[in-house]
Amino acid sequence: MQKSAAIAGAVCLDFPAFAEKVKTFGEPKLKIGILSDIHIKKKEDTKYFEKALKYFRDQQVDGVLVAGDIADWALESQLKWFADTWYSVFPKDKAPDGHHVEKLFIYGNHDIKDAKAILKKYKVTPEQAEAEAIGPRRAEVWKKLFKEKWAPIYMKDVKGYKFIGGHFTTFDGINNLDEYLTSVKNQLPTDKPFFYFQHMHPKDTCSSPWTWGQDNGKTTAALSKYPNVISFSGHSHTPLTDEKTIWQGAFTSVGTASMSYVIPFGGRENTAHTDDKSIIHSQMKKMNTKDGKHGQLMTVYSDHITLERREFVYDQQLADNWIINLPYDGDGELSFERRAKTAPVPHFIAGSKVTLTRAMGKDRQDKEEDQITVHFPSVLKKTMGVRAFEYEIQAECEDYDTFKIMSTKRVFSKGFYLNEDKDEEEVICPFAISELVPNKRIRFYVRPINCFGKKGEAICSDWISTAKPKK
Repeated sequence: MQKSAAIAGAVCLDFPAFAEKVKTFGEPKLKIGILSDIHIKKKEDTKYFEKALKYFRDQQVDGVLVAGDIADWALESQLKWFADTWYSVFPKDKAPDGHHVEKLFIYGNHDIKDAKAILKKYKVTPEQAEAEAIGPRRAEVWKKLFKEKWAPIYMKDVKGYKFIGGHFTTFDGINNLDEYLTSVKNQLPTDKPFFYFQHMHPKDTCSSPWTWGQDNGKTTAALSKYPNVISFSGHSHTPLTDEKTIWQGAFTSVGTASMSYVIPFGGRENTAHTDDKSIIHSQMKKMNTKDGKHGQLMTVYSDHITLERREFVYDQQLADNWIINLPYDGDGELSFERRAKTAPVPHFIAGSKVTLTRAMGKDRQDKEEDQITVHFPSVLKKTMGVRAFEYEIQAECEDYDTFKIMSTKRVFSKGFYLNEDKDEEEVICPFAISELVPNKRIRFYVRPINCFGKKGEAICSDWISTAKPKK
């Protein structure tokens, strides 16, 4: 099979170009819905899972992959709500036209706690924890709810394509995966892809090295022997608007995001910080991403795989489709390094302004602060051809005849994890006067940044004084 010269090395195509290009791919061989991290606490938490299943049903999928963390408190009743929802959309694992839809589910770390661990973390009675804990009864509960035998690692065939699922065992990774792959090697294809899924990301693959919750690397070592394997994993809740959620090295690795909420990378003014609170006093609250319920639709063709990135609150496509060229020979076509060199750089639309306001506000710890807030427009693909992933804001101080950068912050726009029509509001970033040099003139530079850290041209505010305003 020849790689398509028209898209070799490309990660995605915009919607009209994709629609035209996909016509050349031939008939789909396979369609799979992909989800993860549903975290069901109460029955109502199945609302968007059901919505996603109905979307997949309408797209005539052949299976649905769920990469763990289904029952948030590891209770059988929570897993049953999930199973009941599945069978309400796919009764007897059948689509409306009667074709079989395969269950490709695994346990995550939230699914397999014992009674003691449940009681330590969640407000349930000892009697309920003892009766419903999935951990000691993994095989029993699985067979009861999903009507199939449970095994720590299993393989299924879906329309001639192999899927291998590894249930969560420890945070180090899946026990005995290398041995299992060796034992089934003669059943694995060499002329087309096969698919593997586990809960935690294989170390140093998708979203790495920045994301939390990777395994210890033994999965990466095991999968690296098979360039035609495509791995799916969850746990980190990393949003699908981030181009680093797909990776290629010795094999292909794709993050599955989350159907409960997404977690942006930390270190930004409006995300989590790793530093002690006494070191960093963010001037913004952590952003609320509860409406970030992401999933994917995978379509497999002879020479390509497409991944539609979708969210299920507003029922929109998140960004352009990812395309994986087949066959993959381990050349790192979609590696971070290769894509970083060619990824388009975002720029502000001509005439964009940075404006400043000064007022009393509250920092993350609700401390009253005299703040200067920087305001600027979001950078969107529909106006500039490239959407910004985040922004850098630098405060520059005038010091006699020199100019010095005195503070640098990074910030996400309010809707960066959604479709860009939910990201049209101005972006803000507050600075406390206490963070800046007193009684000096300062100005602020703002640069849009893509997913790989490349910065566009800066726009700059007018000067403002940090001196206390006269009454």
